Amino acid sequence: MITRWKQGTYQPYTFVSKQEALQIILTERRKQLLMRCLRWMDIKRLNKEGHNISLRRIINSQEYVLEPNSPKFALPIPDDIITMTGMQQNPR
Repeated sequence: MITRWKQGTYQPYTFVSKQEALQIILTERRKQLLMRCLRWMDIKRLNKEGHNISLRRIINSQEYVLEPNSPKFALPIPDDIITMTGMQQNPR
């Protein structure tokens, strides 16, 4: 992080507990994964570990919520793949 801050303004972190260190690491990871199409997988992994991250979006004054560990976290498999392989479709 020293290279991302203006020279002379970075203050190194000091941690009192492992939990505090983990929280700061996850916050920094969230910043780093923004707009890289990797945050989705990170949220799924963290939810399996019990972090219970839900996604909320408001579109045209309608609120949409994706609850932690919802089957809707899995994208549908394309129909041509289902036809070719006989694979079962992800729940919707």
